[in-house]
Amino acid sequence: MNMLLRVLLGAIGVFALFGATQHWFSFDAAFTGRGIAAIDDIGRANLRADVGGLFLGIGAFTLFAAFRQHRGALVATAILLSATLIGRIVSIAFDGFSAPVAPPIIVEAVVLAILGVAYWAWGKKPEGL
Repeated sequence: MNMLLRVLLGAIGVFALFGATQHWFSFDAAFTGRGIAAIDDIGRANLRADVGGLFLGIGAFTLFAAFRQHRGALVATAILLSATLIGRIVSIAFDGFSAPVAPPIIVEAVVLAILGVAYWAWGKKPEGL
């Protein structure tokens, strides 16, 4: 079970790092596909920093958790992902639900579930178990 969780978390971390590099180096393709547009240089810099940085943080904490089997890094990742999920729920509250909004919500919820299972599985076990 631990090895499976570490592999899943490692894959999540690699995909998140790929997302960070995509937002930094393939700016137009990444943001156009997400329905985001930057008007000028400061807009592009902010999107690279905020969205790319978010993906970088998620990737770094998840990979650290996977390599070290570190529960604290799982908490950090869960906080970042929970913040994105809350943002999506707020968006639905203001703008209503639409079909393109569902896939990212599902992905974030599944990743949070994997993080929760890993956190539980990596907890301190009683003597003899």
